[in-house]
Amino acid sequence: MFDLGKLGDMAKIAGEAKQMQEKQERMQREQTGLLVKISAQLETIIDFLKERK
Repeated sequence: MFDLGKLGDMAKIAGEAKQMQEKQERMQREQTGLLVKISAQLETIIDFLKERK
């Protein structure tokens, strides 16, 4: 027989794990977006410095 208490605990843990994963994925997307912006700014700076030579 299944222990419904343990099954409930497992469902709760699975739900919390899913929330944590979604939060990590959101943070990863935000960090990727920031890196893209930083990269573009660095390219602009490099181009500017090349023109000054």
